[in-house]
Amino acid sequence: MSHALLTELFGLTGRRALVTGASRGIGARAAQALDAAGARVALVARGESQLRDVAATLENESLVITADLAQRDAVDRIAEEVGAAWGGVDILVNNAGLSRPAPALKLAPADWDDVVDLNLRSVFTLTQALAGGMLERGYGRVVNISSVLGLLGDAYAAPYSASKAGLIGLTRSLAVEWAAQGVTVNALCPGWVDTEMVTDLREDERFDRRVRRRVAARRWGVPGDMDGALLLLASPASAYLTGQTVVVDGGLSAGW
Repeated sequence: MSHALLTELFGLTGRRALVTGASRGIGARAAQALDAAGARVALVARGESQLRDVAATLENESLVITADLAQRDAVDRIAEEVGAAWGGVDILVNNAGLSRPAPALKLAPADWDDVVDLNLRSVFTLTQALAGGMLERGYGRVVNISSVLGLLGDAYAAPYSASKAGLIGLTRSLAVEWAAQGVTVNALCPGWVDTEMVTDLREDERFDRRVRRRVAARRWGVPGDMDGALLLLASPASAYLTGQTVVVDGGLSAGW
């Protein structure tokens, strides 16, 4: 396979991307991977200083947008800022997420609402705000970061699992609706990835042993393990791949 063909399939030079939850973990790494492939990346999260730290690692032009997607007016402002700067985006990575672990019988309704609101509602509204331009141009890539817990159940994760399962359903519906207009929509499901979101679990010896026992690769994932699947789903290579759920979990969901 020639270098020219690889560039044609996976190169992102000239493309404009937006990544939510880009200040750390999987989101920060996603921004770096897209940048390395040639894209300009707009970084969205609540912490401006952390976003600027990530932006400093990028080679191409970037855009820092400080916003809290839990706020209903955030979507309009994000769309306005990226529209004014770049005229829209070609790639959207919906990565921002929230988990509030708790026993189901003790889960507060407000915690349910907060998790589902950020993990599912904000994904739809931001995609709704940015996909119109993709459809007009006849090209777009939407990558929704779901979770293996959207496919498998686990204790104390009712709102998180429900929201991530809902995100997979949303992915399929939008994929069917937009496929004929050149916009693909896919879900990327990480397994147990060592990020700040799971620091407490990672440092719990019993839970750490449980993860290593159940994951076929016998290790926690790292954000860079998502690079290959992300670049496939965000690139021209996925032109005929849509509505799919790509699981990157070290073999966790393949066993029992």
